[in-house]
Amino acid sequence: MKDIDTLLKESKKIHFIGIGGAGMCPIAEILLSLGYKLTGSDNNDTETFRRIEREGAKVFLGQKPSNISDDTELVIYTNAILKGNEELEYAKKNFPCFERAEALGALSRVFSNCIGVCGTHGKTTTSSMITQILMRAGLDPSAVIGGKLPLIDAYGRYGHSQNFVCESCEFNNTFLHMNPDMAVILNIDEDHLDFFKNLDNIKKSFRTFAEKTTKTIIYNGDDKNTVDTLKGIEGKRLISVGRNAGNEWVAENIDVPG
Repeated sequence: MKDIDTLLKESKKIHFIGIGGAGMCPIAEILLSLGYKLTGSDNNDTETFRRIEREGAKVFLGQKPSNISDDTELVIYTNAILKGNEELEYAKKNFPCFERAEALGALSRVFSNCIGVCGTHGKTTTSSMITQILMRAGLDPSAVIGGKLPLIDAYGRYGHSQNFVCESCEFNNTFLHMNPDMAVILNIDEDHLDFFKNLDNIKKSFRTFAEKTTKTIIYNGDDKNTVDTLKGIEGKRLISVGRNAGNEWVAENIDVPG
């Protein structure tokens, strides 16, 4: 079977299983804007489900094999789909199928300036801030964010530029499907221990993400776990930020209103 990057380049019709999910809808919106023909299903009649319908996708409420037309070239599904889902089982037998994280990784490589924002805490806030700053600066980014950005009342957007802001989650190593041009590493802490088991494994995962970054790594120089994880990284520009002296960029005179 062809890899997801090749299929994304060659396909014109894509089906989403779970299209109304907060993590799926912005990917679908960007693909629609790029000219793909989309269909999709969801068991929940949500605002995001109707939003993607208004933007041009043919959607089905409820999941069954007949939702997928024979001319479908690629199926993207959320890992929130429960085992035994008939539509997904049918898709896996008859079409190339990839999880959301794999599709997001391939989509990120469509853009020449992908900014991958990762960290145990603060990913959504920081991804939202970067997106809003780029929008206000007239740089028109595309974005996939883990929360709704009030400025656009959505979880993501398509912009007419090569800038792509992508919230990059470490859970299940999903962010390792990406090769961002720029990584923003906020912090590293114990989390998702049902998967990682211990902090050392978490650090190894973030280290791999950093090594997969192609150009620049901006990181929290005040966070010991992050600093330790990045020691010895070569071939990229590393920029430390924080409140402590010694960082390349230092925040001072911080005043939080209210």
